[in-house]
Amino acid sequence: MKLKLRHTFIFLFAASSGVFSQGIVNNGAQINFSGAGQIYIDGNGNGDYLSQAGGIVNPSATGIITMEGDWTNNSANTGFGSDNGTVVMNGANQTINGTSSTTFYNLTLQGSGTKTQNLNTSVGGVTTTNGVLSVGNVIYSLNSFVLTMRNPAAAGITYGTGYILSETNAAVNPSILRWNMNTSTGAHVIPFGVAGTQIPFTFNKTTAGASNIDVSTRATAASDNLPWAGASNVGAVSFFYCPNNGMSGNPCASNSVVDRWWDITPSAAVTANVTFSYRGSENTLNAPYNTGNLGAQYWDGSYWNLDNATYGSAAAVTAGVGAVTANGLSQFCPYVLSSVSVPLPMQLIDFVPTCSANNGAVLNWSTATEKNGSHFAIMNSNDGVSFTRIATVNAKGNSGSVTKYSYTIPDKNKYGNYYRLKMVDTDLSAKDSKIEFLSPDCQVKNDLNVYYSSQTGVVVTATSSDETINVMTIYDAAGRLVRTNDLQFKAGYNNFNIDPQLANGVYLVSLQQTAGTILSKKIVICN
Repeated sequence: MKLKLRHTFIFLFAASSGVFSQGIVNNGAQINFSGAGQIYIDGNGNGDYLSQAGGIVNPSATGIITMEGDWTNNSANTGFGSDNGTVVMNGANQTINGTSSTTFYNLTLQGSGTKTQNLNTSVGGVTTTNGVLSVGNVIYSLNSFVLTMRNPAAAGITYGTGYILSETNAAVNPSILRWNMNTSTGAHVIPFGVAGTQIPFTFNKTTAGASNIDVSTRATAASDNLPWAGASNVGAVSFFYCPNNGMSGNPCASNSVVDRWWDITPSAAVTANVTFSYRGSENTLNAPYNTGNLGAQYWDGSYWNLDNATYGSAAAVTAGVGAVTANGLSQFCPYVLSSVSVPLPMQLIDFVPTCSANNGAVLNWSTATEKNGSHFAIMNSNDGVSFTRIATVNAKGNSGSVTKYSYTIPDKNKYGNYYRLKMVDTDLSAKDSKIEFLSPDCQVKNDLNVYYSSQTGVVVTATSSDETINVMTIYDAAGRLVRTNDLQFKAGYNNFNIDPQLANGVYLVSLQQTAGTILSKKIVICN
């Protein structure tokens, strides 16, 4: 059966049969809209829509279904045959149900009460993905399920005084807003909230690489930060950084951080400026830190990382809503907010890897001061992105003067060419050094090579048999050209140091001669 709407009509479905005493039961029909067709399911709180046996709706661009009851999709499809139209939930407490997940195009929340999803749900369309979720002034409960926003634009979610409820008090919060941002950049705001208070989360994506972002947030039932975050894209949290307890506790007391967790999981490498909002009542820090400045810190699966220069700083609030903005984040899940007034455990002066005899390497570093230092973890990577620990060196612990350290790697060929130093405190809080690259051939330049050094910038080395002119181009992760240089190679060994003043991120460096490309290589900049 096909029900086709050719004009603007309002249908009041006030009688049916079965458990849906009022509403629409679509038992395998196609409901086709033509023009500004409208359906209004008015049931005085029971105006439900049930689709089953392959039932489907094909809205026009301006077609509207307004309902005062619940939406249930048992039709073994996404509910819609075209990316058009709007469903308006205009009742009191309403639910989205079914054995099949619905993909709405535009979903507008009106009326009163809470709109609750009882299964994974999507908004924005399947193919055109231009639809909008309008939260309006009501509450939308994720209810331990995933809501996927398929519109990549920052305008994909709009809101008034209402909010999205993500509060599931579990180690891994299943109440997730998944935003398929693709290559879209800009400030994507998720209007999270709880207990009548809106606490928006802003993910201002600054890199144009394609990525989806999963975000969930929660306070804890007893305001004690328990349970700690469980294993998600990194290992489970096993301790806290305790800046307001004199760095004396492991596990840390419950009042060391704001009582709110954020799990942020991208599907691919991405950089963003992130704003974390919280209720003043969730500020559980001890005085005087509860009125000092807060910064964001993330758990990398082994350590807490806090860098005041990168992870933001804003005055704490004990009433109303507070917020901290952290710029240039590229490490994710999970995050908390903690005091930034206590100095970091160690102040690093330098970290320099150099080659030694017989394919060995020597790592040298020094600290200006140390306070409650525990050890240094020597981290190594093949790609400059994913690091593993290859060695541990004990720290002096407490010192007001320069302390020098050294570690020898007998055979560096067993490891990648990227090195980073993790400085670990006695309570296991940690801070990373800059990433350093150790040339794989240890200055024996038989092959063309490109790498990045935090001290000199992009480095190009090669042994050439004659004089040539090579064109070096640098592209960012979005494929945009950011730098071009002509490099005059001479016969023999060549070394070029180019300081392009690039922002942190992933870049592709290509060297070309008239005959074509002779080298393309990815470099990672992390200053």
